[in-house]
Amino acid sequence: MGTWGYKVGEDDVFRDVYDFFFDTYNQGASPEEASERVLEEMSGCFSDDDDQYEAYLALAFAQWETQYKDVGTIEEVERFISTGESLRNWSGRGGDETLLKRRRRALNSFLRKIKKPRRSKKRRVHIVPEFQEAILVDLIAPDNRKALTIQEIYMDGRFIHTSAMVMWSEGGGSIFHSDRSGLEICAEWLGSQNLQICFLNAGEEDLSFGIGNPNEAFFCGDRVKLVYKFSD
Repeated sequence: MGTWGYKVGEDDVFRDVYDFFFDTYNQGASPEEASERVLEEMSGCFSDDDDQYEAYLALAFAQWETQYKDVGTIEEVERFISTGESLRNWSGRGGDETLLKRRRRALNSFLRKIKKPRRSKKRRVHIVPEFQEAILVDLIAPDNRKALTIQEIYMDGRFIHTSAMVMWSEGGGSIFHSDRSGLEICAEWLGSQNLQICFLNAGEEDLSFGIGNPNEAFFCGDRVKLVYKFSD
């Protein structure tokens, strides 16, 4: 456990609990649901003889910021502040009398703060999903006018689909996609107008084709014949 100051919040356990609450809250959970997740997932902090004080302080502050009044949490915080229990525990980490006085004032100020309703609820932070591409095949045609790209698409580390495109410098489009991950694919241009795509661990039923002829790609008069070969 690390404490780097006398103010409420200047502690590793406090930050861990507070951050976990808002990670859950920002994903759409209600303050009540986020509180339940914190108490469940971080139960060790709330039962530890030393960590419990910072854990409850963090939870109380997060609830106050989201305008969720949990009487049980507030009463527990008030109990260990008013009895001096948490201050005695904190004093065991070192520090002179001056720091203890500052800590006592900080705790009392914190308690007065959370006992008064916050005027506005802290807004959720909308997390931008992380988009990732894993290239399986990237193959330029012999005429250098077009290219085949096959890639796996991930969002926040979760597989979405596998997609394949034939693209020219000014356009093109999808030729197929698959909901399967881990496809083993190889491809070869047989000249500039014929493209062979081989699937080593998939069948035709694993693919979904776009609108139009699934056996060709076409753009501005340049037509490519598509041949698919499957392992089974």
